[in-house]
Amino acid sequence: MTCEACTTATQKSWSVFMSNCRGCQARMLSRSTHFNRVKRNQRLDTVYQTALDQLGLTHKEVKEAWNSDAINRNTN
Repeated sequence: MTCEACTTATQKSWSVFMSNCRGCQARMLSRSTHFNRVKRNQRLDTVYQTALDQLGLTHKEVKEAWNSDAINRNTN
């Protein structure tokens, strides 16, 4: 996580994203239906991979953002 919004999101449910922050972009994608589908299917697909490519992110970064996001606590 790389900004104040990222730090806050690790502590409580927070919906502020900074467009110039890589951590915020990863957190935003981790909350998307694309990530949810990939997580459920346990397989990357072309739509999700395109989103990763457009943002210049890795799947590992998005998973880490999901794991540290307080909104996901007590969620499977």
